[in-house]
Amino acid sequence: FVEQIDSLSTIASEFSNFAKMPDTKLENLQLLPIISQARDVFTSSEQVEIYILNHATTEVIVLGDKDQLLRTFNNLLKNAIEASSANDKCLIKIIITNDEKEVFIEVEDNGKGIDAQLQTKIFVPNFTTKSSGTGLGLAFVKQAVENAGGSVSFKSVVDGGTTFYLTFPLS
Repeated sequence: FVEQIDSLSTIASEFSNFAKMPDTKLENLQLLPIISQARDVFTSSEQVEIYILNHATTEVIVLGDKDQLLRTFNNLLKNAIEASSANDKCLIKIIITNDEKEVFIEVEDNGKGIDAQLQTKIFVPNFTTKSSGTGLGLAFVKQAVENAGGSVSFKSVVDGGTTFYLTFPLS
């Protein structure tokens, strides 16, 4: 019974957070510390390895909302971990590159991938494949990235993993 209440509380909290999205506070942010902070949340498990490969040729500063970007990377990492097989170590690579105008971030996992029939729906609010999911995580990611003037896309191979591609204008 307590678990059901906790689950309902989590769902209510996620809906509330999603509904509060318009309170975007844009500021110039260094992206690397935000990504590192998100990674640090998940590094306590021996079954999870998260590597940040920073190939940026400049300091990566974007105009974004710090809380939204932190939740964006938390959501992407959480999904990657949940998509990993219980038998295999979860490997996640976060690759950061840039050109003179934009920063490109790839979040690549070795999970089970996203079924082709579901790929058109993953950014739709309330769509989930998880029994305890709200379907708001990736909808939030899309909204937060777009709030920062960026874009998000992905490629996925069933049993081969998924890579999310985030692009932000440099500030």
